[in-house]
Amino acid sequence: MTQSSRNAPLDALRHDASTLLLALFDNALVGVYVIQDGLFAYVNETLARLFGYTQDEVCGRLGPLDLTDADTREHAAREIDKRVRGEVRASFYGFKGTRKDGSTFDTEVFGVATEFQGRPAIIGILMDVSKRVHAEKEAADQLAFIRGLVETIPNPVFYKDATGEYLGCNKAFEAFLGASRESFVGKSVFDLSPKELAERYHAADQALFDAPGTQTYEAQVKSADGSYRDVIFNKATFNRADGELGGLVGVILDITERKELEARIRQDAYFDSLTGLPNRRLFEDRVGEAFKLAKRHHTKLALLFIDLDRFKEVNDTQGHHIGDQLLIEAGQRIGSCLRESDTVARWSGDEFIVALSDVSDAGDATRVVEEVIGQISRPFHLSGQFAQVTASVGLAMYPDDCDNIEALLSCADQGMYAAKSAGRNGYCQFVPARQAAARARRDLAIDLRDALSRHEFHLHYQPIIDLKSGHIVKAEALLRWNHPSLGNVPPDRFIPLAEEMGLIGPIGDWVFQQACQDVMRWNQQRPAEHAMVQVSLNKSPRQILEGTSEVHWLDYLNDLGVPADYLNIEITEGLLLDASDEVFRKLDIFRRAGVEISLDDFGTGYSAMSYLKTFAIDNIKIDRSFVQDMLSSPSDQAIVEAVIAMAHKLGVRVVAEGIESEDHRALLIREQCDFGQGFLIGRPMPVAEFMARIQADAPARQVPRFEI
Repeated sequence: MTQSSRNAPLDALRHDASTLLLALFDNALVGVYVIQDGLFAYVNETLARLFGYTQDEVCGRLGPLDLTDADTREHAAREIDKRVRGEVRASFYGFKGTRKDGSTFDTEVFGVATEFQGRPAIIGILMDVSKRVHAEKEAADQLAFIRGLVETIPNPVFYKDATGEYLGCNKAFEAFLGASRESFVGKSVFDLSPKELAERYHAADQALFDAPGTQTYEAQVKSADGSYRDVIFNKATFNRADGELGGLVGVILDITERKELEARIRQDAYFDSLTGLPNRRLFEDRVGEAFKLAKRHHTKLALLFIDLDRFKEVNDTQGHHIGDQLLIEAGQRIGSCLRESDTVARWSGDEFIVALSDVSDAGDATRVVEEVIGQISRPFHLSGQFAQVTASVGLAMYPDDCDNIEALLSCADQGMYAAKSAGRNGYCQFVPARQAAARARRDLAIDLRDALSRHEFHLHYQPIIDLKSGHIVKAEALLRWNHPSLGNVPPDRFIPLAEEMGLIGPIGDWVFQQACQDVMRWNQQRPAEHAMVQVSLNKSPRQILEGTSEVHWLDYLNDLGVPADYLNIEITEGLLLDASDEVFRKLDIFRRAGVEISLDDFGTGYSAMSYLKTFAIDNIKIDRSFVQDMLSSPSDQAIVEAVIAMAHKLGVRVVAEGIESEDHRALLIREQCDFGQGFLIGRPMPVAEFMARIQADAPARQVPRFEI
């Protein structure tokens, strides 16, 4: 190529330079200017319009600094000066332009040093970039907001690119891992986590990249302190501006405490807190499944009901801590006799129950029973103390003895009581001869479930008098069940059944509510000159141990407007001897509210003297067996006299039960007994009859003894 051919385009440009320059100056999109001697020698119409002027108002009259906001004027002056002095040939910068009306806008200029009419000049273009700057500011503000928001999120947040490498995180993520973000940005999970965890994280990330969207799953993470935490990962993919996959963002929710709480709740719900064995609820679930399998595969299932003989003696004489240790070891010994497929549970107190699945015959079951009895009979060495108990075991087989779970449990229970009656330290298998009694008991249990809703319960009240005045001051509420076909069912027959079935709570609540309504009416209608009449309610051990009556009973008293001292709660001596801190706490709630507490059947088999000192009892009731025989038995009389004297020394009032003659009453008055109850005073009677008795409230005469 010749030199002339190479210069042809440039020669053509020079030939048409004037035409091209004029076309550029007429550009309607950008402003074009020429600066010389500090003034605009030329501006196009577009530039003049941007600043709110005409071309004539700018050219030769205004300089670039006249159109520059004060905040950026110094910067613009330096840039112009560098080109004028020849330090730089071209420059590109932005500044705030000032319009004729004083408003400002964002501009960018590109200027080149040149000559105009033989003297130095600057030629350049100017663009209004206000919209772009505003958009950039909005984007920057939004990005700053998002970054600030992410940083303040208390949960760990991280984000990765499409290859799985970390792009960044928030402060919570740094704290969770115990490392700065600089230490893991650009790294993958394989650089930060144990291999087995990293492989799972990577697989989850890849699955999300393969199917973009959201992802949630549970996993474990090794935290800053080296411990493994249970977490939930919530992840979502994000795209780049071009629509291609950019990566993912993830949020970690630490659920370790929730998992631990769930485990504790499950442990509390399904396992005995003392022995760690399955409790009644879990056992019923497991034996239900075992029963279904036995029924489906035509195999046999055996239940063993185990009671520790004389355990209470160990508890009373050697202390509850020794008793607790014995129960733990007893559960372990029973478990050592079983297969993995069998289940042992703590039923209640010192009772255990075992399910033997897939046994070939009764012989297999009895061999396990004999091994259990042998294990329990071995001495227990507990905290340096020696203890000895035995076991009474009831055995029942499906399908030999019973054809359903409820009956099987009942049969095993009956077998255990039969073993105890036969002398303890042995076992008894349910036999068909007891089937009729079991069926009757089952039918009664079925009827008992609906007795409350069918309004078959009613209350009788037995008066209790002040022995000095002879006036009625208390009444013991006694529950009666009028069965539609059996008539009056004795309480000692249906109360234990109600406890076993878990019905004692709602029945007890009904008794309480009915008694509250009755005692309110008594005291509204009693003779004005007489003291109030208090109602006594028997509260079973299971009600106290398993219920929450201390809360809703007191609420009901307040709602009904019944003074708390109208109510007296009677508990058994056995409950107080076995009482835990929880029992004392519940009873103390009643007592602090003003409800009196009485100890019933005092002296029948146990000694509660120390507990009278530990827990404030308002009244003790001397058992009828001592009162009835005190006229003929000097020892019984001495016991009655001693109990009265001891109680008064402790500030406790005494109720004597079983008063059947005037001689009984006279002796008790002589010994300064406070209150009396018995057939001489009055038999249990319906509420209407009792209210009539209160209104009359004459001193009691002797009445015949009735069997109830």
